Amino acid sequence: MSLPEHSYIRPGLGMAMLIVLMILGGCSTSTHHAYDPTQEIEYRYSNTGPYPVTPIAIPANYGELGGTAYLPDDHDGPAPLVIWQNGTGETIATYDAIARHLASWGMVVIGSNHRQMGSGETAVSLVENAELWSATPGHPLFGRIMASAFALVGSSQGAVGTINAHTEFATGRSATALAIHGTPTREAIDFFGLDLRYDASSITAPILILTGTEDDFISPVRLNRTIFDSLTGPALRVLAVAEGADHIELANDAGRFRGYLTAWLAFQLLRDRYAPEAFIGRSEIASNPGWSLTDVSR
Repeated sequence: MSLPEHSYIRPGLGMAMLIVLMILGGCSTSTHHAYDPTQEIEYRYSNTGPYPVTPIAIPANYGELGGTAYLPDDHDGPAPLVIWQNGTGETIATYDAIARHLASWGMVVIGSNHRQMGSGETAVSLVENAELWSATPGHPLFGRIMASAFALVGSSQGAVGTINAHTEFATGRSATALAIHGTPTREAIDFFGLDLRYDASSITAPILILTGTEDDFISPVRLNRTIFDSLTGPALRVLAVAEGADHIELANDAGRFRGYLTAWLAFQLLRDRYAPEAFIGRSEIASNPGWSLTDVSR
């Protein structure tokens, strides 16, 4: 979660907090993640998929900000949909590399230039617009999107937006799967002066919950464990903590998160035959030394 546009530092916080804020404020800068996946499934989905990708600009209209749709070229028929939700102050450009990566595996990824996506409304609007665009002859997305199969994915404030899109809106309730990263604590939300609320306990879709061991200020393991434990429905839920990952790890190429995020979406949206064993069966992620405190609902 990068800083709100008019954020401030509270008196008495000291130099350590100033450094934290400077790091978080740099989320939109170019970030290269030096990470080499060590496990078979993680490695497979960290690599680029079989489809070339074409980005298409979505123009702003009717008061809505524009964005980008990433299309898997040469895909046989409509492709399932991923709606990407940004961290505070970011646009889809911050996540361009991971969006292209997911599209290369056969998913249409749509992201917005909206910098405050916590309510979930923008994500729901994108799902509904995608269904309309795919049904409109002459539109660049005509016939390209299988809107009945979609996932909501979000980082930081975007994770809040993912939860709210699913729990507060009928359209979002029909999501095939969710993936949330870096969900902020109540204390972090208040610190940054954001008006955000969420209740994850009513989530009903399969969900991948991601954080990192170095994300203790905004999205500590204890919070993500609480979210995991609050879910009581029958849908599959996975809690995964990446060793050494900080709050901006999901930006750009997604670093440590890239392989298993891709595997999760391939599992849920593409019914890929290799991806499920990342999480169930032999559960590769549970024995991966680069991941800790991982749990899977039974």
